[in-house]
Amino acid sequence: MIVVLMHEQGLDLQSAIDYLGRLCRGSVQRFEDNRAILPSWGEELDRQVAIYVEGLQDWIISSLHWSFDSTRYFGKDGHIVKRDRIITLIPKRPL
Repeated sequence: MIVVLMHEQGLDLQSAIDYLGRLCRGSVQRFEDNRAILPSWGEELDRQVAIYVEGLQDWIISSLHWSFDSTRYFGKDGHIVKRDRIITLIPKRPL
């Protein structure tokens, strides 16, 4: 997404990261806002909806944790990146 934002929006690296951060925060905020205004459908259905919404919340956060716990994005340093929030980029390769 960072590369796409850089290209499509004409952003430098840090600006694209900041932009994506705002998009992610906005998405989480919309989730929370919508959860707060869910109507009631009765006790039993409300309980089922609450379980479903909690599952959505768990899915969102587990995806983030997986990004750091697996080696896919940060190699063996995922726990360090998660703690320090600093990513060492590899040099840009020529096309």
